[in-house]
Amino acid sequence: MSEEVEQQQKLLSLKDAVDWHRKGDFAKAASAYRLLLSQRPENAMLWTNLGAALRSMGKLESAIICHRRALHHGPKNPTAIANLGNALREQGSFVEARDMALTEKAGYASGPAATVSRDLQGMGRWRASLPAFDKAIIEDPKDAELVILRAASHFMTGDYTKGLADYGERFRFSPSSEPKRQSPRWTGGAATGKRLLVMSEQGLGDMVMVSRFMPKLREIWDEVWLTSRRPTMRLFDGVLYVDRVFDKNAPPPEGEEDAYVPAMDLMTIYGLTPQTCPSPPPLAIPEAARERAKRITAPYAGLFKVGICWAGSPTFVQARRKATELWRFLDLAEIPGVQLFGMCKGEREADIIELGADGLIVNVAATDEDFADAAAVAEQMDLIITVDTGLGHVTGTLGVPTWVLLAKPPFWYWGPYGEETYWYESMRLIRQHTPGEWDAPFATIRADLENMVL
Repeated sequence: MSEEVEQQQKLLSLKDAVDWHRKGDFAKAASAYRLLLSQRPENAMLWTNLGAALRSMGKLESAIICHRRALHHGPKNPTAIANLGNALREQGSFVEARDMALTEKAGYASGPAATVSRDLQGMGRWRASLPAFDKAIIEDPKDAELVILRAASHFMTGDYTKGLADYGERFRFSPSSEPKRQSPRWTGGAATGKRLLVMSEQGLGDMVMVSRFMPKLREIWDEVWLTSRRPTMRLFDGVLYVDRVFDKNAPPPEGEEDAYVPAMDLMTIYGLTPQTCPSPPPLAIPEAARERAKRITAPYAGLFKVGICWAGSPTFVQARRKATELWRFLDLAEIPGVQLFGMCKGEREADIIELGADGLIVNVAATDEDFADAAAVAEQMDLIITVDTGLGHVTGTLGVPTWVLLAKPPFWYWGPYGEETYWYESMRLIRQHTPGEWDAPFATIRADLENMVL
């Protein structure tokens, strides 16, 4: 290749890489960066740009290595330092991310308040993060994410009044997620008519969790209607505290209700605290779902049946950090008398086949229609072991013994420490001691499960 052609290719690839990167075509950008690196393997900016593209593609481990390589070639490159810090935060390595932030802002005592607050919170230093959040919000009052993050620190330090006040700003952070109607928004107090429409928001598990407040609505409203995402619709269809259930994407016509309320507002309206949190209400499980569950589990009647879930929805920003690997559960299959049932729905369901574990794990999720089917299966289980995902909220509501594996730091629902939770009496929380490290939690699970069945 001539020097002239090589130079043209280099310039074209760089331009294409930047353009594709900015337009969100990360795969093409990464290919262009790799082409450039084949010619300039010691270029720090190319390495960190490749790392940024890979991170956007969900390839976090490779992204971190690229950023480290960038710093090898350019130890003081500020872009590489910042990119590595952000990738480490996503991985859960907040201590090293804090070091990156200090390096990035060399000469400052603690770095920018927005970064300090996030890092302290990621390290589980909830109380220490609060003054940093306060400072960061003063410095940038338009950054609504800071307010939502501060809410978690308030909850984790026991100040539910301030936590709920900050949580009320969630739609300022994510305007597109706010449910809106032409009717007035109910904010508590006396009923303003006959019919209230409770509108679904957040995740599937959040809606199951917050349903505990809906029976209270019947004390002041004649009718309670609910919108729901399709996977949870049958759980609410026919319960005594909801009169009608609508698909979230096909709500009732405007004007049918007298007022509406976003579902998560109910925590504030009824003043959630660990001491005042209501018990979960009944869920509706169709008889057909129960009959299906009985057919599936009947051959294993003499065994200790354990439902397992190792990953949640990949669309949730923290899903990767909260998930674990299926192979870790295979150790439990060695325990005599234990039969595992796979209850992981979605793309990670395929892990069973990829590991060759389909003879060891009954994949009940493969034929689940929705959470009502999963709930019916859960009723047949002796124990559920799951990562922090919607399944745990369903099984906890049903009162099925449930062990929840929590990544460090955990979501604020679960508090900063302890095995018990005020949300569900039948639930046990098994926590990571070190971010990203699941060996100790699974050692606990193995030992305790053996004690239960042997």
